[in-house]
Amino acid sequence: MRVYQVEELEGCLSTPMVVCLGVFDGVHLGHRKLIEESERIAGDKGMTALVHTYDPLPACVISPDNCPCELTPLDMKIKLLEKAGVRHVAVSRFTQQLRLMPGRDFFEQVLLGKLNARHIVAGFNHHFGYRGDTDVMTLEAMCRHAGIGLSVIAPVKTPQGRLVSSTAVRAAVLKNDLKAAEEMLGRKPEPELIACALRKAPIQNQ
Repeated sequence: MRVYQVEELEGCLSTPMVVCLGVFDGVHLGHRKLIEESERIAGDKGMTALVHTYDPLPACVISPDNCPCELTPLDMKIKLLEKAGVRHVAVSRFTQQLRLMPGRDFFEQVLLGKLNARHIVAGFNHHFGYRGDTDVMTLEAMCRHAGIGLSVIAPVKTPQGRLVSSTAVRAAVLKNDLKAAEEMLGRKPEPELIACALRKAPIQNQ
């Protein structure tokens, strides 16, 4: 696996990329759907699939007093992504500067300017940019103007109809509903995940 630190990239990647957007906290079944689609598109178009993520968890920079449990710290996330078949990962350090960056600037400077995105894969509710100024509808217009493709992935649900998300995984762990957490993760929750969720519970409930 190749891991790129976005801030350290000099110039643009030479390979046209199918860039899969997300925080990927937990690398749950919803995330894996994104990965599968990006790999499929890359194969069809003769491109390379790349997962873009952040470190630290954006929510902890945006609202440090209400920082949620990070389901998968970066080293664990990288291992789980590799296990899911990912071969290229780009990590943007989520600083205050990045937090304040408008979505259009991120699209042009990072996705196009550094990662050489020629197709983007994102979840139905994905957004980025200062105060989430870029949702998938705005992203679609940007991609169309730039002449690149966009695939938006529909919600992923468990057989019981539960929407799979990192927030839902945390909630399940806090309720000690480890079966539900396992269904959303596609694996048993790691002991570190459970301990972190329980430790963070008082902060989240303030």
